[in-house]
Amino acid sequence: MAVRALARQRGEVRANQDFRFAGEVARLAAVFAVTMLLPIAFLAFLALTSLRWEELSVEADLEARGRGATQGLQEQTAELFARFELATMSRLQRGESPTDNLGDLSPFLMAAFRFDADGRLAAPFLLAEDTPVVVPSAGWWEEVRLARALDQSGTADERVAAWRRVEAVSGSPVYAGEARLTVARVLAGAGRVSEANDLVQDVFSDLGTTRDPRGFRYGHLALLELAAFRLARNEPTDAEAARSILEDLVDALLQEPWVVGRTSEPAVVRRALRQLEGLAPPDWLAERRSRLTERQSQLRWADGVRNELELVFNRLPEGNFRYVGGGPDSPAVWAILQWRGQLYAFSFSAAALLEELRASAARTTALEPDLVVRVGTADTLPGEAKAWRTLGPALPGASVFAVPKDPEGLARSVTWRRTVRSAVVITAVFVSAVGALWVARLVVLERETARQRAEFAANVSHELRSPITQIRLKGEALLLGLVEEGEDMRQHHEAIVRESERLSRLVDDVLDFAAIERGVKRYHLRAEDLEAVVRQSVESARSEFERAGMNVEVAIDDDVPRLLLDRDAMGQVLTNLLSNAVKYAVEGKWVGLTVRYRDPVVVVTVADRGIGISAAELPKVFDDFFRSTDPRVRKTKGTGIGLAIVRYIVEAHGGTITVDSEPGRGSRFAVTLPVPPSDTPEP
Repeated sequence: MAVRALARQRGEVRANQDFRFAGEVARLAAVFAVTMLLPIAFLAFLALTSLRWEELSVEADLEARGRGATQGLQEQTAELFARFELATMSRLQRGESPTDNLGDLSPFLMAAFRFDADGRLAAPFLLAEDTPVVVPSAGWWEEVRLARALDQSGTADERVAAWRRVEAVSGSPVYAGEARLTVARVLAGAGRVSEANDLVQDVFSDLGTTRDPRGFRYGHLALLELAAFRLARNEPTDAEAARSILEDLVDALLQEPWVVGRTSEPAVVRRALRQLEGLAPPDWLAERRSRLTERQSQLRWADGVRNELELVFNRLPEGNFRYVGGGPDSPAVWAILQWRGQLYAFSFSAAALLEELRASAARTTALEPDLVVRVGTADTLPGEAKAWRTLGPALPGASVFAVPKDPEGLARSVTWRRTVRSAVVITAVFVSAVGALWVARLVVLERETARQRAEFAANVSHELRSPITQIRLKGEALLLGLVEEGEDMRQHHEAIVRESERLSRLVDDVLDFAAIERGVKRYHLRAEDLEAVVRQSVESARSEFERAGMNVEVAIDDDVPRLLLDRDAMGQVLTNLLSNAVKYAVEGKWVGLTVRYRDPVVVVTVADRGIGISAAELPKVFDDFFRSTDPRVRKTKGTGIGLAIVRYIVEAHGGTITVDSEPGRGSRFAVTLPVPPSDTPEP
């Protein structure tokens, strides 16, 4: 049905050709869609879908790295306390005390305490017991004032008597002991060292464990005075005895428990060590000073956490280490262990632990391109945290969390990556689609070119057959004597010559076009008179114009200069343009040819009043094999290469050719040729 409908317009043969061509195009389009367009669309869909998966993978990667970083700090905390537990248990199993040399157990351990079975602090410190405040008698203050006044101006006997009166009215050993030691110093200063020694010995015996108003034990003060009295004699035996007293005093005080909140024992040790300067070996002094510094540090720490000691004891573990955090403002973290009936409490510096963990978090952050690892409390956990872990049980109130270094920048980066990926995908799809369509167009054009070539071959064959047939018929008529002498014979001879010229021009066009396509066509440019070429071409075509009954008007400027031309080629240009005018402008009965000099060019114009060219086909008239679809053109013989040859020849001369046309009003072809400079030598 479709073929019959198309045959009514284009003929049965052309309709079948077009129908087969349409089928081939449809098959090509189907193959192209299956092999190119569908895969491109599928890949584009996968690429766009992968954008969301990539965003999720970025988020998952951040969370995974955040979990790894926080887990690393959690494991570091656990390892720190595991080493402490191992060292502590090893010391206990060897029967050694875990309350000494705390730096060997953990660098963050500030103090260690041992409680007895009744829950009382036993070592290395004691808690001060509540004792009633002793108030001296009313006359004691007056006697002390008088005694101190005599210390400035009185004799030794007056001063001894005054301090004896102070002792008598003190009413308590706490104040009496201080008066007796002052009497001993006065006696020693007066040279009565033996009496002073005896008095100090009495104080040591009677008040050895009694503490003075400042918290010092009289026994310790008495020993310091005894050593000072002996050293004052400058006798070798006395110096050795003083050294022995002081060394024993230092070792005893460093071994016995100190009272939390009191600094009397450390002060006695410091004074004894100063007195031992130059007497005891330097190594011994250095080791004792180190122990003193450590115990003083522990004592200060114990004083700071004194209120937590009872709370710690109330949380009795059962054989294993238990960790207890201090109060909200507490500086301590506690590790509690019950071992063979004894309770040990180890107090760590929470600030030092957190500082170490923050330093580790900073080192981890330095290795992370996108995350910041921080240590804080649970209530400081930011909403954008990618991972977090508590540091309990050792640090139950602390947490480690990982947050993006720049959340807004990360969001911008994700958006930018999504935009770039989308742009790349869309661009790739667009380029692929354009490329695919371009390939399809090239295939269609190639198929159209092949069709045009086939049509060209058919047209050339038809064009060749017509003059050959005429030549053969006229020749046979002459050969058989069927032509009468005179005008009839002359017409037959003219027809043979005319058709031979037509056949020659057709063959020349085909050969020239073939040479042009191969790129081997060359032209020999010489200085020629364009007017002569024009008039010769018009004269050669005059017989055609006369047979068609057309009027030819030629107008040439007088000042047209000589141009560099290939005479035969330019004649071929004019012959083709004039031949087209004869074919397609016969109804107009007029052709105009003008040559105008418009320095620096010469414009040759061939105009007619024929059928004209449509605006849609106007840009194609110089294309290879092009023939108009207008039925009035189709019924006229032609090959479709004449104007293509004209364009090539004109461009080879360095010129241009243009056409203006309007359907039903005629066409105007303008050839513009450059004028060579006056000093250009002839080839």
